[in-house]
Amino acid sequence: PQNAIQPYASLPHTEDKEAIRSMLDQLVVIKLNGGLGTSMGCSGPKSVIPVRSDLTFLDLTVQQIEYLNKKYDANVPLVLMNSFNTDEDTMKIIRKYSGFNISIRTFNQSRYPRINKDSLAPIAKSCRTEDDIEAWYPPGHGDFYQSFANSGLLEEFVEQGKKNCFISNIDNLGATVDLDILNMCINQNREFVMEVTDKTRADVKGGTLIQYEGKLRLLEAAQVPKEH
Repeated sequence: PQNAIQPYASLPHTEDKEAIRSMLDQLVVIKLNGGLGTSMGCSGPKSVIPVRSDLTFLDLTVQQIEYLNKKYDANVPLVLMNSFNTDEDTMKIIRKYSGFNISIRTFNQSRYPRINKDSLAPIAKSCRTEDDIEAWYPPGHGDFYQSFANSGLLEEFVEQGKKNCFISNIDNLGATVDLDILNMCINQNREFVMEVTDKTRADVKGGTLIQYEGKLRLLEAAQVPKEH
């Protein structure tokens, strides 16, 4: 559809610190923190893998948001969506940020039972995850909306005057708060904005934009049958 993609260079820019502070005070940063570091050859939550100078993904994320809060005297909270795989370890780790200029909150995404491919029955013998952790899995990122609402945090943040969420993976350090995009979201009253970029030959994972039933949608590679 026309005008569905807006070039970044066309976005209005502001240097007004009061205006920026006002925008940031409406913002909540959500980091998806349900994944383990197994694909990177590590154990435990992906967020605690050292990236640079012994700083982890979580350390650098906290630094990024704390910088915004200090520079603009704002109050942008960091919210971690954990899974049953990462929650316990994450709660121990975030204690070290207690003296930082940042509020860190957490909630858990749902857990779904794995299904036996032959019987199509749940593998789990009870509803207790700890009885057989391998019989359960955390669902995809679309679970954010319901889990965020169920946690009570959504209502709490709305009461505080928060109006916008910025959502990205905890291991995507390039996904930082962009003031021009935030400005556009607020001033154009956008309900949903996705930041996209051109792919390179190395970008074989992830998804791509498609036009489907007159609407722009994101098609994930995992949704495409292997023969295609």
